[in-house]
Amino acid sequence: MIDPDIQTVDAVLAGDTDAFGQIVHRHQDRLYDLAYRLTGNGTEAEDIVQTAFIKIFSSLSDFNKTLSFPNWAYTITLNISRNRLRRKRIRTFLPFLSYADEIEPGAVGTTQEPEEHNSSPDDKISGDAIRKDLEEAISRLPQDMKAPFVLFHLHDQPAKDIASTMGLTPNAVSLRLFKARERLMLDLSPRYPEYFKRGLAPTV
Repeated sequence: MIDPDIQTVDAVLAGDTDAFGQIVHRHQDRLYDLAYRLTGNGTEAEDIVQTAFIKIFSSLSDFNKTLSFPNWAYTITLNISRNRLRRKRIRTFLPFLSYADEIEPGAVGTTQEPEEHNSSPDDKISGDAIRKDLEEAISRLPQDMKAPFVLFHLHDQPAKDIASTMGLTPNAVSLRLFKARERLMLDLSPRYPEYFKRGLAPTV
């Protein structure tokens, strides 16, 4: 099966510039989510995504069709976000954090699914509070941990693809994911000790 992104790229390069709208429609939400989580600002995230699509459009002739188009788009968006942050100076669940201090660096993809609980208004309020606190804790992660964490846990990107996007080795991605989980445990476990088997994670 021919990759629809490659088909669209070929159409644009052949002169059908209107076809680029298909690429925008296909990828804008995920690129916006990445930019927003990295910057924490909706207006700036929108501007980053617009800039990214301009860059993608102007660079289509340089795109290596043997590579993943989404990864290429992620890389461009990530680099623009990083540059903005440099100039200016989550799946929302907790159970995988319970095992962060048990997972060796390199053992990515071993997240635990949340247990089912009886739903009640109190459960919803508690769940909303946890999600809010987790989002805030993710926003406080150092940028070198935040980007791989968002891509892996919230965008379901494999570690090898994140490594390609960020110019890292898969082992380096695994280590950053491991450290991000530890940071989140350290941040959140005092408020939610019931989610953690052995209390605070070791200091990173």
